[in-house]
Amino acid sequence: MRIFLRFSCTRTAIATVRHRGLIRIPTHGPGGSWRRTIPPRWRSVPGPMLSARQGTSEMAGHLADMLSYFSMDADPFARDLDPSRLLHLPGIEDSLSSLSFFCERRGIAVLVGKSGSGKSCLLRLLASALPVGLYKPVYLGHSTVSLSEFYGHLASAFTLQPRGRRASLFRAVQDHVLALNRSNKVHPILIIDEAHCLSNDILIELRQLLNFQYDSETCMSILLCGQEDLLSRLKLSLLESLANSVTTTVVMKPLTGDETASYLEERLKHVGARPDLFNPPAVRALHNASHGIMRTINALASAALVKAWRAKSEVVESDFITTLMG
Repeated sequence: MRIFLRFSCTRTAIATVRHRGLIRIPTHGPGGSWRRTIPPRWRSVPGPMLSARQGTSEMAGHLADMLSYFSMDADPFARDLDPSRLLHLPGIEDSLSSLSFFCERRGIAVLVGKSGSGKSCLLRLLASALPVGLYKPVYLGHSTVSLSEFYGHLASAFTLQPRGRRASLFRAVQDHVLALNRSNKVHPILIIDEAHCLSNDILIELRQLLNFQYDSETCMSILLCGQEDLLSRLKLSLLESLANSVTTTVVMKPLTGDETASYLEERLKHVGARPDLFNPPAVRALHNASHGIMRTINALASAALVKAWRAKSEVVESDFITTLMG
């Protein structure tokens, strides 16, 4: 504690006590009460904070102005897309059909594709399409973990206590899965996202998780979702047992040129915009720049839309997209 003496024009000395970052100044008089003040460095200063709030307000205002300019109800390329609006795309529809068939056949499936190709949307579509009461989708999204941590996450996903050794958690998960099948007639489907990041130890363990009753029953299915190098890893000799158990492999392909145009049109129609807001040369430029990857299409289309608004153009032209590519 440090004590500083400050002398005013009166005869009374005001002692300022600085303790734990607070300043307390006693009032005049022997029985005066303590009054807490705010240190100068803590006092609100109208400067950067005010500017930040104003900047946020201005950004929100700019977005509203742009949406109004193009007669849109919302941002057409926001992430909160209803996955059902992708069903009109042949690639998405075919992939969903293959995964739905896998759920009926049971076993192990692999879903791979480039980052941003729509794998997560497809998983949401699949989970929402599974009949309630017959299937129980269980999602794991954290794949960069150790084997022990994986079992803890798996137990939590099945609403079990993530405590104990790996062997006890293994038995607890298997017993729970058996109970779901025999008592509730529910088939769990374990969906592991970012599966290309799983360690070899975890991938080996997955095959053992499906060993029920001397490997005579398929009480749980596993869907591995990741990037394309997952298929290369499954060719390793130590993962041969897992690879031989894969019953379905689905590869998400980039959108074709026609699919890119249809995808843009659907997203624009969803927010009330004119479907031909991107003229044909712009659609071609967008497809070529994005290589048909939906996440890249969203990013480039959103940036091009801003450029068209600032230029007060009624349509998005190819020049707005080519300038984004440098």
